[in-house]
Amino acid sequence: MKESIAILEACQQIIDLKLVSGTWGNVSMRLENGNILITPSGIPYDEIREEDIVLCDRTGKVIEGKLLPSSELKMHLALYAKREDVNAIVHTHSLYASVASSIFEEVPILVEDVAMVIGGTIKVTEYKLPGTEELAEEVVTAIGDNNAVIISNHGQAAVGQTMEDAMLSAQMCEKAAQMYIVAVQTGKMPRALCDKDVKMLYEKYVNSYKKLKEKR
Repeated sequence: MKESIAILEACQQIIDLKLVSGTWGNVSMRLENGNILITPSGIPYDEIREEDIVLCDRTGKVIEGKLLPSSELKMHLALYAKREDVNAIVHTHSLYASVASSIFEEVPILVEDVAMVIGGTIKVTEYKLPGTEELAEEVVTAIGDNNAVIISNHGQAAVGQTMEDAMLSAQMCEKAAQMYIVAVQTGKMPRALCDKDVKMLYEKYVNSYKKLKEKR
């Protein structure tokens, strides 16, 4: 199944990009029929095989798979239920996003490429215990229409129409957090892009550049 291969490739990519350590984090995709493919719980990313990926229905009931689905399944299901435009989710415990999650209430957009991919200021959720309905609700509320959210004292969740989009969102979320942390350390308040310009840049990317890229 092409979606399973995309998940395996994403697992390798988040290792290569050092967005995860150990078995923390998770990756999923929504199929055309509404079912969800998600990484299993507690398996190192470089050991996951196609047959290890768990197939669930939209309520979280396991349809196929011998292993338990990720402990953050509730969060994935909640995001898919709220966002019809999302077909892939990458949840990582990347370094700078995790640091930002314990310091800031939000991470402003400082540069244009982040604006184009994320779509708005990156919100930080209120703290909720992992794997809970409460955390899932917080993530859905905080992400809004954006393509990434930082999860308090935890990490980040990034979404996209495709797995490629979600992976790019995860990278840009980490970049945004890193830039803001470095900028604040200078002792000066960084100049953030205004909301109007961020929205314009995002819409331009989605409606022109991204469509041209998809045609290639």
